[in-house]
Order: sequence, then C-alpha cells, then structure tokens
Amino acid sequence: MMTGIFALIRSLSRDTSANVAMIFGLLLVPLVGAAGVGVDLSRGFLVQQRLNHAIDAAALAVATASEDKTQDELRELAQKYFDANYSPDGSATPGVIQVTFGDDTVQILATAEVPTALMSALGYHELDVSARTEVTRKLSGVEVVLVLDNTGSMGRNGKIDALKTAARDLMDIMFAGEETSELIKVGLVPFSAAVNVGSQYQNDGWIDTTGQSSVNGLNFNGGRHAIQVFDELDNKSWNGCVEARPSPMDVDDTAPTIANGDTLWVPYFAPDEPDSSAASQFGYSYSNSYLSDGTSSNNMQTRQKRWRKYRNQTVSGDGPHWNCNTRPVTAMTGTKSEILDAVDAMNATGTTNIPQGMAWGWRLISPGEPFTEGVDYDDQSFRKVIILLTDGQNVIGEASNHNRSRYGAYGYVKDSRLGTNNSSTAQSRLNDRTADVCDNIKNANLDRPIIVYTITFQLGDGTTKDLMRNCASDPEKYFDSPSNEALRRNFEAIAGELSELRISK
Repeated sequence: MMTGIFALIRSLSRDTSANVAMIFGLLLVPLVGAAGVGVDLSRGFLVQQRLNHAIDAAALAVATASEDKTQDELRELAQKYFDANYSPDGSATPGVIQVTFGDDTVQILATAEVPTALMSALGYHELDVSARTEVTRKLSGVEVVLVLDNTGSMGRNGKIDALKTAARDLMDIMFAGEETSELIKVGLVPFSAAVNVGSQYQNDGWIDTTGQSSVNGLNFNGGRHAIQVFDELDNKSWNGCVEARPSPMDVDDTAPTIANGDTLWVPYFAPDEPDSSAASQFGYSYSNSYLSDGTSSNNMQTRQKRWRKYRNQTVSGDGPHWNCNTRPVTAMTGTKSEILDAVDAMNATGTTNIPQGMAWGWRLISPGEPFTEGVDYDDQSFRKVIILLTDGQNVIGEASNHNRSRYGAYGYVKDSRLGTNNSSTAQSRLNDRTADVCDNIKNANLDRPIIVYTITFQLGDGTTKDLMRNCASDPEKYFDSPSNEALRRNFEAIAGELSELRISK
C-alpha cells in the first residue's frame, strides 16, 4: 500500500499541468501524513515496550518489599526501580508513575508523550502512550540456572566482561533490590571443555574415587584410576572437574548410585602425553606433555599410560587440569551476592563442550541428586528456567597423534567414548549430544516443562545458531547477540519475561 502511495506522489509531481499541480499540492500533506503514521506508531510501540519492562520491575520491587514500609515509601521504591529500568532513547520522556494499592494487589500506571515526526502534518503532534500492570503481593517463584560459556574465545573483544555485566543486570532486575529471596533461586554453570562441580564433593558418594566407572583409569596402566594417580603427585590434587558419564547418561539426569559405577562421575585427569623426543620420530606432536615418560619404549600408548611417572612429582603449569580451569558451579541459592561473586570470578579458558554444560545445568535445577536444591517438578508455585549462552561451536580438538584429539570431558577420540574414533565424526557427535540433552531437558516434565532460553554471542557459525534455536523452548526464546550491547539488551528482555512468569495482570 505504501509503495502505491509513493508511486502516485511521484507521478503527480512529474505532471506540470495546473490542475494536476493543484491537486498534488492538496493531496501531498495528507499523503505524507498517512505515510508517517506507520513510522510514528512504531516509535510509540517501542516506547510502550520499555514502559512495560520498567513497570514490571517496579511492581516486583513493591511486591517483594518488606511489610513494614509505608505506602509512600513503596511509591518511592517503585519510582526508583522504574527509573532504573526504563531505557530512554530520546524519543519520549515518561511522567511520574501512578501506584495504587488494593487489599492484596499493587497497580502501576506509566504514561509518556511521544513527539510525532510525520504525523504532525495531520495535526497530531504527540502520541499518548501508557502501560499498566497489576501484581499480587503473593508472587510465584522461579528457579533459574545460568549455563555460561567460559571458553578461551570469551577472553577476546571484552566478551567475558560484557557477559558479567549482562548477568549482573539480570540479577538486579530479578531480585528487585533485595539481597535474599525465598521465591528466587539462581544457580551458575561455567563451562568449557568440561564442568567443574567443586572439589568439596569428592567424598559425597557421587564422585568415583575407587575406579568403579568403566571409563575411569582408561589412561593409566596397572589398574590405577584418577584419584589414585592424583595422590601420587606432590603438588596437584583434583580441582573439581569431571568427565562425561558413558552414553546415554552423559546427557541425562540419572541419579548416581554406588551399585552402578557408570552412574558416578569420574574426576577429570588430563594425562601426561609422550615426550616430544620420542614423538618426533613418528611426526607426532602433543599439547600436554608435562613430565618425563621415564621409559625407552617407542610405543606412544605405553609411554602415556605409565602411572609410575607421576610418583612424587611436582608439576608446573596446568598438568592434569589442562583444558578445565573453569570456576566451580554454584548450586541454586536465594542469595544474590553469592551469584554475583561467582559471576565476577568467571574466567575465559579452554575449549567448548556445550552438552556437558547443559547436562549440569539440568542437574542443578532438577530435584534429584547430586544437587537437590531444586523444588519437585510438580510444585506449582515455581517455574524452572535454564539460560544457555555460547560464543562458539562445539570443539573436539583434533590432534595429529595417536590420541586423535586433545583431552576433554569425553577423554580422547581414540577411546571411542562418543561412539567413534574418527575426529571429524566425533565433532559432529558433540552436536548430536547437544540436541539430545536439550530434548531431554524439555521433556523432563511435560506437565510443567523446564523453560529453555538460548543465546549466541558474536557467533558466525550457522550450524550452531540453528542448534541453539532448536534447543530453546520455542524460536522466540532464542536470542542472537552480535555485539556486547545486544547481549545486554537480550538479557534485559529475558529478565522481563522472567518477571512475567511471576506476576499477575
């Protein structure tokens, strides 16, 4: 329709006859005004969206405020949170919000005048925009786990700092000025090539400290397993990182039991790889050789698996922690400062393993072991939400040596823990495992499904974008963030939607 209007204007403007020129002059003003209606209404709609976001934050602040505050104090609090959460762009200036109290409700009305651009030709010089919300003083709860990419690429272009800022903004909006809440619980899973669950859980029964798992000890001879070999070293102990369980438990929430060793998690131990002097004769190179092999064998596997070389040794550098130096997970908590401290401590290191990040996000939010902070799935007073962010595609880390890959949560490709000993196929299998864990999470409780948001951050890989879009609960819960500022806006948008889960209108 707009194309036809502009075509008519162009044809009339080219006709030089007096009558046509007069008609053109008479029609020009209303035609231009009609063309501007869409532009000005779009601007008004954007202002209304910002008003809605800000009054939701203000309403949550009032609804969760202590009961000893007066109504005037609550109005001041609401205005404070409205001002902090309204994102002005110069297109409108809102007025003072109106706060009305009922027996168990709080109503907030916000208005703004939006100066028009082209509609002024029709005599309309501003648009009156308003937004209204009503909140019950008894809010529903929400459990949120942030599954955040902490790989080495996040250390470039200020990305890790931008992520910390966006996550802090999310917490500020969710907690609405309160330090603690009984209705908000948040957990954090920083991930890279593996996930660090925290070394304090070593003796809690779900870490394989005795070599029961079928994948524990694959890299050591003599029947040794990871904790035994850590005990041989003088200056390194287990840092809390864990390997993936055997399939299909690598991407599910099966409870750990002593009766089945494969349900336990194997402590991550990146083995000392063969000495360069021995490897060079085969044209091999290795990324993580940190001890002398102590043998003259020409067999690379024999050199790598020799457990005695660790005895009474001091390791410089990462050694057995190589490719997993991420910060530990933070179990769900209702204390804002605990999450903010954990966010601030995040560091960028290692390669990308999305399925293990998501699997641990699920384990934090589910009610079952090993982490039991999550409410029961049938608890109608809480919604469960996982927010996944990545800036890169899954990485297996191909290597031109007998291992066929670098070490990660699935060990080495040569051991076929992803169902193949081919590096390129294993890379594809990581995407398959990502799709599987996302489906498992969304199907964990069909009556009240876990809500999954996904975010890609400065990512150009179309395959991973599609993977993340399909992982989300629906396409509208996938957010692409091509810049640091876009990331912050997307976190704010998600915060607004989380507010919607908790308030009644």
